[in-house]
Amino acid sequence: MENVGLVEGRGWISDESDFYGDEVTRSTLEKKATRKLKRPPQEPLERVSVKKPKLAETSNMKEIKTPKHSSVPVLDFLKSRPQIRALQDAAAVERKPAKKQPARTASGDEAADLLKDDRFRGDPAAWQQHETVHTFLKRAPVADPNTASLGPWLWVSNPKLSWSQKKHQAKTDVGALIEGGTSLLEAFKSQKVKVERSKPEAPPGTITRAMKPYREQLEEDLLALAVKTGTTCGKWMLFPATDDLPRYWRLVAEATAEGKLGPTSKAATYDPSDPLTLICVYTYDFTDTEDVRRVLEALVDLGVCNKSKYIYYKCDAYTYLGLNSDNAYKIRASLYSSKEILENEAKAKQDGPIVRLKKRNQAIDSFFSS
Repeated sequence: MENVGLVEGRGWISDESDFYGDEVTRSTLEKKATRKLKRPPQEPLERVSVKKPKLAETSNMKEIKTPKHSSVPVLDFLKSRPQIRALQDAAAVERKPAKKQPARTASGDEAADLLKDDRFRGDPAAWQQHETVHTFLKRAPVADPNTASLGPWLWVSNPKLSWSQKKHQAKTDVGALIEGGTSLLEAFKSQKVKVERSKPEAPPGTITRAMKPYREQLEEDLLALAVKTGTTCGKWMLFPATDDLPRYWRLVAEATAEGKLGPTSKAATYDPSDPLTLICVYTYDFTDTEDVRRVLEALVDLGVCNKSKYIYYKCDAYTYLGLNSDNAYKIRASLYSSKEILENEAKAKQDGPIVRLKKRNQAIDSFFSS
C-alpha cells in the first residue's frame, strides 16, 4: 500500500534549526525561565478548605432547581408576596391619620366624646332642637288635657350623646329580651308549682321563703339577659303632685336639653283616670352605677328630689316584661332608691341585685382564669 499524503522530513527540520526563534528570542526566553517566582507554584484551589457533607445530611438533600430569570424587578416581586403585603397593610394602618375626635365638653372634669343626636326630629310631642324649651313647653303644656292628643308622652332629649351611649343604642334587642325573659318567668312559675305540691299545707309565707333562692336566681338571670340583649336603659321616676307638675317638668326638660341629666326625659300627658303624673329621667345603662348616681345628684340639685322624698329607679327590661311593684313573682320592681344611694345604706351595697350580678360575674371570671 502506498503512503499517500505523507511528506518526507529530511532537509526540513534539524537539531540546529532556529525553530524557537533567532538568537535574541532564545536569550529572552531563557532569562524568563531562570527568574524566581514571587510565590511557589501550587495546585489550583489547594488552599481552599471544603467541608464534606455528612452522610445524614446528604440523604436529606433535595435537588435545587436553578431559578429562571425574570424580567420583573426583585423589589416588585417581594411586594407581591402575601406576607409582605400584610406587613405593608399593617404599617399603612399605623401611618393612617387618626380619625378626628368629636368635640368635648368644657367642664373641669374629664368629659366624654359627644356626638349630635336628634332622634325626635319632626315629632310634635317632643322638643325640637330649632326651638327653645320654653317654646316647647308653651305649645305642649303638660297639664293641659288638650296636649293628650299629641300622645301619651312628652319628650325632651339631650342634643348630644357620648360615643359609648350612641354605640350602646345600636345593640339593643328588645325582642330577644322579651322572648328569653318570658321563658325565665315561666320556669320560675313551674318551680313554684313543684314547691307548693311538696308542701300542700304550708301557708303562703312559707312558700315565699322557700322560693327565695329561686327568686334571687331569677333576678340575676333577668338582669344578665338585659345586659346580653343591650336593653340596659333605666329611669328615675318622679311622681309630682298636680300643683308641682309644670315646675318639675320645666326643670327636668331644661336640664335634659342642656345635657345635665341623661339621654332623654319624658312626662305623661293628662289622664283623668290617673291622679299621678309620671316623669321619667333616663340613664343609658343601669349597670353604670356612677352615671345613675350622677343623674340622681343632678335631680337633687334641681330640687325635685331630696332625702325626705324618695324616688326609685326602674330598668326598662322589667317594664318590657310587665314586672310592676305588685308582680306575681315577688320581684322588687325597682333596682335602686334614692334613699339607698343618698344615705349609702349597707344593704344597698351588700344585697342589691346589681351587686349580686357583679359578684356572680366575678366568680365566673375567677373560675375560668384559675
